[in-house]
Amino acid sequence: MVHRAEAEAPSFPELLRFKRVQAGLTQRTLADLSTISPRTIRALESGRVNARMQTVRLLADALRLGGLPRELFVTAALGSQQRGPAGGDPALAVPRSVNALIGRDTEVRAMAGGLESDHRRMVSVSGLPGVGKSRVAAELAARLSARRGWPVLWIGSGAVAVDGPGTAFGPVTASLRRLVESGAQEAAQEVSTVCRLIGRREVLLVLDGVADARCGAGVEELLTHCPGVRVVSTSRAPWHVAGVQGTVVPPLAVPGADWEATRSLEALAQVPSVRLLVDRLAEVRPGFVLGRDDAEAVVRLCRRLDGLPVALEAVAARFRVLSLARLADAPAPDLLDLPVPAWSAGVPGTVGSMIRSGFEDLDAARRAVLEELVRFERAPTVTEAAAALGLPLTRVVDELGALMACGLVRASHEEAETRLHLPNLLRAALTSG
Repeated sequence: MVHRAEAEAPSFPELLRFKRVQAGLTQRTLADLSTISPRTIRALESGRVNARMQTVRLLADALRLGGLPRELFVTAALGSQQRGPAGGDPALAVPRSVNALIGRDTEVRAMAGGLESDHRRMVSVSGLPGVGKSRVAAELAARLSARRGWPVLWIGSGAVAVDGPGTAFGPVTASLRRLVESGAQEAAQEVSTVCRLIGRREVLLVLDGVADARCGAGVEELLTHCPGVRVVSTSRAPWHVAGVQGTVVPPLAVPGADWEATRSLEALAQVPSVRLLVDRLAEVRPGFVLGRDDAEAVVRLCRRLDGLPVALEAVAARFRVLSLARLADAPAPDLLDLPVPAWSAGVPGTVGSMIRSGFEDLDAARRAVLEELVRFERAPTVTEAAAALGLPLTRVVDELGALMACGLVRASHEEAETRLHLPNLLRAALTSG
């Protein structure tokens, strides 16, 4: 079941009037600045009519709204519109988080830019289990819906976000669910049905963790015949669809060597993994503030947990009982046995079980590459890995490319040759069996 934000928000008429008064504008002045008639503005503020998306954008420009205030303004306008077959926009069918997204703005802006410019009409989000792929997709969908007014159809494993009974998109989501669950032979009929129902309407389709590349051909046909459709997929491995933009979501950045050099608490507090961990620690112990006494333990935890969001949240839950120093000294098996918070994963399990699920289904060749990389004490070069495996370099490069696309291996290019790194948690899971 998809959860939505329950907090009361001002209606669009209320927000429009508040923003106009806040800017010191009369209805006529706003009309002059926006090229919208004063009569229309009076009707909008009274709630007698709903604003077209072009009207909303003109008003936002006239009110000089940007960033989050603009997105909230547009979202309020979408929420006030009639929903139904006669052109109304459905509600934003996106799972909402009570916490702000941390450290992902670069990835979200890049993906949004590609979809908005039509340079790419599909993005495939992949990465380690627990890295936050669904959360990134939700943020991307929310921003695009707020800015562009695109209806969002969210289809997740075991759940379909329908925009309410009787809406024009109910049959579409039903057909999409059958499409992603069907095999190649059955997919053709469902693609035809979905294309007929959507037509040329602009829609953002999010496929969150559904049967990975099983319906790749169907999605490609959907993009071909429905020019207004954009697709965001999340999966452990990237989708192979013509024209797709693949984005590997990495773990959050961890404190680097400059921390030892500067010992600056201000700079440390801005590191994304530290920001997330400190935020979750404060949830467990209200009033917690990062201080110099705790800084070393926080740095060690962020590094040992690779900046993986689900692991940081799991260790923060233990802060209710254990000290940060004790948590930072915990052996690797204890970190793998940390229960995953229900709000992070939606299913019971441990950090270790999530990490193992990322490599248990690998074929023998890729599993062999991972097991060989574990044996190196220092991050090996690609050439060293190929020599240890006794395989041609080109074949190893192909296998490494597939592993990197899943977030299981990371490459660094600081030296003359590329060096290969395994996440600490993955290394621990592989060596512990």
